[in-house]
Amino acid sequence: MNSRSLWLTAGTLLAVSTVLARTAFAEDPAASCTCDSKAGALIIRYTPELAGAKWPKTPAPVHFMALLKLDKAQTTVEGTKTHHFTCRLKSVQYVVTLEPGVANPDLLGRCGAAVTGIVSVKRNGAVVLADQEFETINCHEREKYIKSVTFTGGASKAAIEYATYQE
Repeated sequence: MNSRSLWLTAGTLLAVSTVLARTAFAEDPAASCTCDSKAGALIIRYTPELAGAKWPKTPAPVHFMALLKLDKAQTTVEGTKTHHFTCRLKSVQYVVTLEPGVANPDLLGRCGAAVTGIVSVKRNGAVVLADQEFETINCHEREKYIKSVTFTGGASKAAIEYATYQE
């Protein structure tokens, strides 16, 4: 094997590795918040894979992968961002915080690309839902996920609807 063929082999291997690394990020977990004043409800929806989900056109979903602060190589999580949503229903104000749940900061490592979402909700400043994972962060223990979280009227407890991955 001469140096030219070795260089071509290394270049091909690098190109294939780059393509495979990008497909590791193929999951697109997302959530949206709807403030329905007519129904008196706050509805938070989640899907582990937005591409295959039946999703309402509005509001625009929050993509949890977009809330990651990555290194230059786009393979290591260096930090996260949060997304806040406010909903006023009569005399009640809900503040929803959405943030990514990261099992492994090395996105190419075990459970690395299996990012999920975490939701917290405050009602008039008091926590009514604290750091609830939509899916368990450990990707090897996932059997079900939270499909929606609904608060109606002045309720301080959420109605949580679960779904399995086979649905």
